[in-house]
Amino acid sequence: MSRMTPMERLAAEMHPIPEGRCLVGVSGGADSTAMLKCLKSLSGIEPEAVHINHGLRGDESDGDEAFVRKLCREMDVPLHVFRADLKNRRDENSAREARYSFFSQCAESTGIDTLVLAHHSDDLAETCIMRLLRGTGPEGLGCMRRIERRGNLRILRPMLGIRREEIRNALKEEGIPWREDSSNIQSIYLRNAVRLRLMPIMEEMAPGSAGRIARTCEMISAENEMIDTQVDSFLKDFAGERWIDWMALRLHSAAMQARILRRWVKINSPARAERELSAEQTDALVRLAAGDGRKINLPGGLFAVRGRQALHLTGFPSASVPETPLDRKGVPFGRWKLDILPGGDNPGDGVTVQEIPEAMLKECVIRNRRPGDWIRPFGMSGRRKLSDYLIDRGIDEPWRNEIPLLCRGNEVIWVAGVGTGDVPMWNRDKRNLRLTWTGRMPWQPMKAGKV
Repeated sequence: MSRMTPMERLAAEMHPIPEGRCLVGVSGGADSTAMLKCLKSLSGIEPEAVHINHGLRGDESDGDEAFVRKLCREMDVPLHVFRADLKNRRDENSAREARYSFFSQCAESTGIDTLVLAHHSDDLAETCIMRLLRGTGPEGLGCMRRIERRGNLRILRPMLGIRREEIRNALKEEGIPWREDSSNIQSIYLRNAVRLRLMPIMEEMAPGSAGRIARTCEMISAENEMIDTQVDSFLKDFAGERWIDWMALRLHSAAMQARILRRWVKINSPARAERELSAEQTDALVRLAAGDGRKINLPGGLFAVRGRQALHLTGFPSASVPETPLDRKGVPFGRWKLDILPGGDNPGDGVTVQEIPEAMLKECVIRNRRPGDWIRPFGMSGRRKLSDYLIDRGIDEPWRNEIPLLCRGNEVIWVAGVGTGDVPMWNRDKRNLRLTWTGRMPWQPMKAGKV
């Protein structure tokens, strides 16, 4: 039986990845070079390399690109090259965001949704130490995961259990060259300082510490996944786009509330670089849910506002839905729909179902509220400003501009999920139409306690 080569041993140690096409981030360094070699040797795997030239090191960056091009030609591996414009920014976050933006573009253009990255055990330990130095919570200590999703990408890191030294030794034994980034030997970035100065001291004090830290991160990551499942279940039941039910939230422990709120803000924030909440902001958000204040500032120019029914994320550009004429086949309106069918045997509840004489619907449209709108609440005399009507019914202010309205001029006939206006008393013998709103309407009274 023939012995395995060093690269074959390395490939055997990697966490398995599914067969088929995959994108591979290839910088030309030792780790990504070894990753591409291993993937190319595995049966059923069809790697396509992606190289991003950040242009931060001039000729050296161009040399990396030339090396990767030559490597891929020799291996008969398709290559996608992108040149990043960081607009004179040289920080690690900007470079990382540019990389992931190009990875996403490449996935879109190729139809490949799997991205394989060459992060290894030492990367995991260094990231953990960096986050401890900067300050982080349990989510941050989980660091990199073997499998995660980011936008349209499924990201795999099959080398997280392998040490940097083992990867380089395998390349050396087989005489496989790689590119060395000269900036890696400079302590100008925190990661480099941790790698060059702190990790050697830790290894001297406690040999094997990097591997143990990495294993601890993987255990935390596994527990994070379990907690995230519970958090996602809560958000599915008690939250939506830019709102969360604070009454249901407060049935959980303060620690779980913080976890839920951090994830809620992260999911709904527009700019990834500004999504993360600090410990102070998280504490302020938990206090806000408990009734301490009405409004706080959040990253990215956003605000959290506590209403009578929910916490809301505000500060987004206005996005009202265009006015929509009625159609007997049903009317889509944003995230909702008004179905129109022949009348039935009851008037409906006046909230999401209402029967109305067919003649009354002539000249009606569906739209959001406008200045001057008024309503004559069903069963009451006189008219009310729509704004006063919504306040009287406890509708949180951030929802008032998005509620679908059935209107005739400035008169509001029906506020979806709230109530009807001056609708004639139901008469079975009249030619009625049955109108039904479908779609989630969180401004309806919520029932806290479903946890």
